[in-house]
Amino acid sequence: MLNFWNQHYLFLVVGLGVSLLSMAAAMIGSSLVFQKQSQLGDAIGHAAYPGIIAAFMVTQSRNPFTLLLGAVASGILALILIHFFSKEPAFHFESILALVLSALFGLGMVLMSYIQGNDNYQGASQAGLKTYIMGQAAFLKQDDVILIALVSSITILIFFMALPRIKLSLFDPVFAASIGIDSRKLSLLNLSLAVVVISVGLKAVGAILIAALLITPTIIGMQWSRNYQGVLWVAVGSAVVGSLFGTWLSTVVDKLATGPSVVLTLFFLALLSFIIGPQGLIAARGYQHD
Repeated sequence: MLNFWNQHYLFLVVGLGVSLLSMAAAMIGSSLVFQKQSQLGDAIGHAAYPGIIAAFMVTQSRNPFTLLLGAVASGILALILIHFFSKEPAFHFESILALVLSALFGLGMVLMSYIQGNDNYQGASQAGLKTYIMGQAAFLKQDDVILIALVSSITILIFFMALPRIKLSLFDPVFAASIGIDSRKLSLLNLSLAVVVISVGLKAVGAILIAALLITPTIIGMQWSRNYQGVLWVAVGSAVVGSLFGTWLSTVVDKLATGPSVVLTLFFLALLSFIIGPQGLIAARGYQHD
């Protein structure tokens, strides 16, 4: 009976945290996908890791808010570096992303190896810092979930407030410019929201897998709708379903990691959508046959 209630509590806490995170990531990710900036999510996710370690080194505390600030600062640094290097025509954008991603993630690993066994950090617990690489949602605490809920709610609110302008900027940039909408500022806002969502989600999903929460739900939505609003709602719905089912799997199956379970669930939803969705393979073949 005690084990049942422990599992029930774990599912509620972790499921709520991951679902809210996935909803925010799906919304922000939809704009990144349509702007053809999907790879930025992966780069920012890896680049945020050294900020977490640096924040711990400065404060010697694993307070979730402190580590979030470090991750956000590191993510913003990554965006600045990407913007700086992208001005040079000699560099391809994909090469710049790979350079920044690998350099900052490597810095995080170097900092992590430095503090391990270092006498200056013996008084502070380093337990859990490595989980930010692959994620460990099963060990989310109440404070983590509260922070995820707060950040995700604010992100969703800001996104919805800007949604009419975002849609115009994405699909009719000429008209958007004619009525005074600054597409560059909207893009900067969206990237800033992506940095915050990625940073707060690292403990749950990890630096390596966080990009999947940004990209996969929109890919699913695009197989079911040609309307951006429809894509957005399907993306959010699939993100919640994937989060809850992945969390449930990790709760009932011993030693099954939550983050990878959620990502794999989203992958299978995407695969199913590719096959049976209105924009999927079966529909396309039927259209060609007609």
